[in-house]
Amino acid sequence: MDTTKITALYCRISREDELVKESSSIETQKAYLKRYANQNKYYHTKYYVDDGYNGTNFERPGFLELKKDIENCKVNIVITKDLSRLGRDYLATGYYIEHYFPLYDIRYIAINDQVDTDKNDNEFAPFKNIMNEWYAKDISKKIRSAYRTKALIGDFTGSYAPYGYDKSSKDKHQLVINPNQAQVIKTIFEFYLEGMSIYKISRILKDEKILTPRADLYKHYGIYESIHTTNYPYELDAQTIMNILLNEVYIGTIICNKHQTKTFKTKQLKQNPKNEWIISRHKHEPIINDLTFQKVQDLMRNNKRLPKTDHMNIFKGKVRCNECGKTLSLSMRSGRKVHGTFSCGTYRRYGKERCSSHYITYDYLVENIRLSINKLIKHSKQNETEFKINVLKNSSLLKRKEELENNLNRNQARIKTINLFVKKLFEKYLNEKIVENKFYEMDKSYDEEKLYIIEESKRDEGSLQILNQQLNNISTFYKNISKYDEITELNREDIKKWVDKIVIHEEKGKNGNRLVDVYYVLIGKI
Repeated sequence: MDTTKITALYCRISREDELVKESSSIETQKAYLKRYANQNKYYHTKYYVDDGYNGTNFERPGFLELKKDIENCKVNIVITKDLSRLGRDYLATGYYIEHYFPLYDIRYIAINDQVDTDKNDNEFAPFKNIMNEWYAKDISKKIRSAYRTKALIGDFTGSYAPYGYDKSSKDKHQLVINPNQAQVIKTIFEFYLEGMSIYKISRILKDEKILTPRADLYKHYGIYESIHTTNYPYELDAQTIMNILLNEVYIGTIICNKHQTKTFKTKQLKQNPKNEWIISRHKHEPIINDLTFQKVQDLMRNNKRLPKTDHMNIFKGKVRCNECGKTLSLSMRSGRKVHGTFSCGTYRRYGKERCSSHYITYDYLVENIRLSINKLIKHSKQNETEFKINVLKNSSLLKRKEELENNLNRNQARIKTINLFVKKLFEKYLNEKIVENKFYEMDKSYDEEKLYIIEESKRDEGSLQILNQQLNNISTFYKNISKYDEITELNREDIKKWVDKIVIHEEKGKNGNRLVDVYYVLIGKI
């Protein structure tokens, strides 16, 4: 046995185990495993611990650390108290015992289940794994039933109180008002009733440096850490404000069973139909009165009723900001046809600190794109070779192809030169015209340069292959577009057929023109 490698002592306990008092604590497991290791003279040990992770989830921090050490050849033995500590998913646990551990020459021991992969008496292990999975499923059912019972009597069962409330110190299933957050909730409702837009409310709260709900949770509990909560803690987005305005918790209502996990093996949620929701009214002190809440709901419903139009937004999902990459939103004016303006989603949500408006009218864009497509249709009436020439003269494809081919040729020439240098260097070494350490130093340097050139050439060859495919796509595009005549009125089908995306640049100068880049299906920007 290789005593330089680690004997991994893996411990796991889930919240479900704690609820039913099924398993010993982490500290008890550690002591149990350490005693076993010492008795069997496994002295080079290391603990890998997952506290609060269920057995059907193998994306656990401690287990992932163990896998990393196994794959780096640092471990040769893995020991758990029993099979269920490794996992409760029959297929996944079987995979690790029968395939993964043998692949890395790992000996696996489950003490209480008398499993040792160095011995041939593990026939019971698969059956035990099936029982562990059944147990996990049974526990999941019991926990779901317990939560349902609490929901039916109106108890709050969430991990954290909704923004505006705290959990009561006397009863964690009851909500009490958080005065500071409640004032923010009241302000949001008041502003909206005054006719203020959600985006304007967002900007006012940002100017007043009001923490977003997630940033507030991060500040007090250290959860939901992200770039957004740390770098933009005051940017309360429109969707969050809308969720607040729609949330009945602020009139004292608890709604449970809106979602449930698809299976006991995954945390992926599915939405339940409304008739399965469990609704309990007047369960805690409201922040907003019923009349105010209902007025807001009526106002939101009316604001969603857009004018009837003869034409839909034909560019939906296609128009993007060049600076931040976000989709441009269309604001429509009332009327029989679509009229309005596009502006950057980031600008609308966060203001000029994050991006600029990229304002462009819908009508201008329709005409711009119609003329661009018609120009291609006109060129397609020529023969295919002339069409390619017209397309490629405005494209960077040929220039890029030339650059890649030149680079590959230079690299091939350099490798030949290096091989020649190394050959001459070796001859000098054999003829004792260069000392040994200098020879190895220079030889290593040439090897490193060759490796770098080879890797670069592989990347260039891959890029060249993609580029050649793009050039071939021009022929396909030509065959498709040459069948069409001039477009007199642009529609959604035309956009879907020919346009991949439209990129809007910011205006250059005070009265400058706005650049519009059109990326066509198959051939990209031309």
